[in-house]
Amino acid sequence: MKVFSLVLVSVLTWSAPSNSPAQGIMDLHSDSMVSWEISGQPAEFEALWHTMDSMRFQHAGSLSCLYIGGSHVQAGWIGHGIRQRFEAAFPSSDRTRGWLLPYRMAQTDTPTHFRTETTGLWSGMRCTRSGHEAPFGSPGLRAHTDDANATWQHVSIRADSSLHEASSLEVWGDASGCIPTWLGHETLINREVLRNGSGWMFEFDTAVDTVHFGLESIGPGPLSFDLFATIQRFSSSDAPQFMLFEWGNNGAKIASAMRCEAWENEWPSLDLDLVFLGLGINDVHAAGHTWDARRFEVAYDSLVQRIQKAAPHAALVLLSNTDSMQKGKTMAVRSQQVHTVQQKVAKRWDCGIFDMGQAMGPPGCIRDWHELGLAQSDLIHFTPAGYDSLADLLFSSWIAAYESHRTSRSVPSSRER
Repeated sequence: MKVFSLVLVSVLTWSAPSNSPAQGIMDLHSDSMVSWEISGQPAEFEALWHTMDSMRFQHAGSLSCLYIGGSHVQAGWIGHGIRQRFEAAFPSSDRTRGWLLPYRMAQTDTPTHFRTETTGLWSGMRCTRSGHEAPFGSPGLRAHTDDANATWQHVSIRADSSLHEASSLEVWGDASGCIPTWLGHETLINREVLRNGSGWMFEFDTAVDTVHFGLESIGPGPLSFDLFATIQRFSSSDAPQFMLFEWGNNGAKIASAMRCEAWENEWPSLDLDLVFLGLGINDVHAAGHTWDARRFEVAYDSLVQRIQKAAPHAALVLLSNTDSMQKGKTMAVRSQQVHTVQQKVAKRWDCGIFDMGQAMGPPGCIRDWHELGLAQSDLIHFTPAGYDSLADLLFSSWIAAYESHRTSRSVPSSRER
């Protein structure tokens, strides 16, 4: 098994945001080895490294990533941290937020760094609630309305919202008796149904950074509308492009993800190059005395196969559980069992592995994170600064894996550059 270790080579320089607390963690656990483990050289990882070479040397190409997880991802801080670090490492790249999901309309907390505003009556369903029935689309939740006056708006709340703008938007959803209509100030030049039937595409004469839609009735009868996602697509540009989609649902387990019926239909349009799979911690915590590692392996194997079917060209990295405790007891033993399962599945299906628990420190280190103000008192979830540290650890290992690959072969020729 080839292991890429956390040694940043000076060929590619990047700096974490100045307020990043990750250095304190690395000082506390200086013996921690953060690495990607990749068995052999799967073609998907070779393609990922080639894309990063193209973005770096040719200042061209598009990199599309998906991060799948539970509340760690829904909080939004990990995704924000990865975007910040990618922007620092590839400063000439264009970027968008990818999915803007209707969390607020589905009666759950909205991730940080964008705000959702609505009018009219909305209800919601989530794949993590056993009593909620599909459809959930591919993001795992839906917002529903029968109100002709319903509208929704997503507004970036970072200092420079123009960093996340696009001249093309997509609305993924399903409608009866109506169609989404644009309510923003920008001029709409084209609206058409997406070829895969998952929704509609809207094109504008200029880049859009604030999303604002309503509904247009198209018949005398009642209307019904399900919204799964609004997506910022890249504006036309010769610059390298980066997009991170965040699949985050509070309490998500493997069974929750498997309830999403539209992956195979919708994910191909995302052109995914890299997928991080961060599910497993809720399976461990929810199982209680019924935890069975063999049953978990069967479910996890099925999930990996389904992801690879929906995103066949993407490099898939399995993320081990973060360190945690339950009722004062460490979950380290079960987390190690999860990691053992991941090693088996990774070898079986040519995936990579990143051990988030080991990257944090030794078993029980969640207490240290709490003392540093990086973990919450439940010793499961993290503070914004803690999530930023996790993003730092993950992104550092990504760059290290890329550099390790580059140093194992010759520097690209001028023709390759």
